[in-house]
Amino acid sequence: MAGRRRGWRRGRRPVAVRPRQRRDDRRGEKGIATIELSARGDGGHASTPPPVTAVRRVARAVDRLGPSTFRARTPKAVSRMLDQLSGRAKGPARLLLRALAAAPWLTARVFAALGGEPAALVRTTVAATMQSGGTAANVIPSQASATLNLRIALGETTAQAAERVRRRVADKLVSVRIVDASEPSPESRTDSPAFGLLERALAVSHPGIPAVPYVMMAATDSRHFHRFSPSVFRFAPLEMSSAQRAAIHGVDESVEIAALERGERFHSALIEGLQ
Repeated sequence: MAGRRRGWRRGRRPVAVRPRQRRDDRRGEKGIATIELSARGDGGHASTPPPVTAVRRVARAVDRLGPSTFRARTPKAVSRMLDQLSGRAKGPARLLLRALAAAPWLTARVFAALGGEPAALVRTTVAATMQSGGTAANVIPSQASATLNLRIALGETTAQAAERVRRRVADKLVSVRIVDASEPSPESRTDSPAFGLLERALAVSHPGIPAVPYVMMAATDSRHFHRFSPSVFRFAPLEMSSAQRAAIHGVDESVEIAALERGERFHSALIEGLQ
């Protein structure tokens, strides 16, 4: 039978053996790194500023770290996701998803151009989150710094990302220091009993919705669990609109009550499946 291998045992009927899936049938989580940029310069009164101050040097370094700092690459998990979604799509959408799944280089370019979440799926991202320097409005500070938050793409390392930042800043008078870092997580196979359990629970709470591989862009505590288990999956069974997703960590962070109810059904089915 096409797509299957049959094994024979003496005295028994032939049994179907599940085919070994491709090694790209996985999902994982991006790494995270906090990097500090700092510079020193001549301080003094703001009425007679030098040509380049510490603040200006750091600001210039941050400005050089735009969206294109890191090259866009399509993780295998994303290609697998597009391939599986194409099986449920119809019309032009199905053809587009198939084309993107078959051409990772095209997916990387398209997703990078879209920006936001699609871009974060295919490249390491860098965001300046904090800046400091100066104690008074009329005093030029002799030291300034900026804190960067990087989310490291699958297939890259925190050391490689830091080196890329140094090359992009291209200023020997700007110190680039890794404050803390966590490497991208190992990818978990989805052709496993653990993932099958998630699929069955999802079928109970969200009938007709497929479970597909994905790349987790945020940092979760589950990145520490790989030392205990080869299969670690990040999944929240909550439907969220674009506005709700944008409000995560914000003042109006919320989900619909109906989504919470479906989430409760998912977790109930998941716990029952463990028994």
